Amino acid sequence: MGDTPAERLAAFGRGCDGSFPQVENNRFRVTTTVFALITWAYGYNDRGGCSFTSNGNLITGGPSWVGTERFEVQAVLPEGVPSYTLTQFLDGQTPRLDAMLRTLLAERFKLQVRRETKDAPVYALVSGRGGAKVPGAKVDDPVLFNITPDPGGANALRLRVSNVTMSRVALMVGIVVRRPVIDGTGMTGQYTFDLLFAAPNANPTDTSAPSLTTAFQEQLGLRLEDARRPVEGVVIENIERPTEN
Repeated sequence: MGDTPAERLAAFGRGCDGSFPQVENNRFRVTTTVFALITWAYGYNDRGGCSFTSNGNLITGGPSWVGTERFEVQAVLPEGVPSYTLTQFLDGQTPRLDAMLRTLLAERFKLQVRRETKDAPVYALVSGRGGAKVPGAKVDDPVLFNITPDPGGANALRLRVSNVTMSRVALMVGIVVRRPVIDGTGMTGQYTFDLLFAAPNANPTDTSAPSLTTAFQEQLGLRLEDARRPVEGVVIENIERPTEN
């Protein structure tokens, strides 16, 4: 996720410890929580991954260690499976890898789940009345998306994205507002911009930066709308700590 430190990502929700796997040459390696593994295995990567499931309370049930204890996972994909990249994995474009993780969770952790659709509060990221005005990425722009404190002012944050999709932008916004954000812009390109906004819950007298919603509207022509949408969740019905090999 660009140069966003793992320890900062760890605060973005229960079970999200900021670890990203190594995905290369048909090998998958990571040390992370079972909560994160379930997120990846059950197809949430294309909607924001662990932050999306945590902020939306979409993975429920099971003991507390599911979201706190970290486990080392090393796996080799079966012969004939495409050689996926980490980018494909984070974009939800690795169905055979997702299926392998579901099998691993069932065999090593005795995981049993059921799907459950709930009417959840979300934000919809949509174009404003005057139309979106998000700068398109240049071909040679590096891929980057992160949130950092603004060094020039207290109580302000800076969202920097470079050569990324609007679904990734929605992911980052969800991290800030602590609620799932659905990309409803219909925009399919890659975008690059740098947005300064007031930190959540900052006293308006302590910063000159605009609120996140104002910054999106005035600088990018985008709006965040309160909404409720049916969202599929996962309920843990059984899980056990793995035994040593």
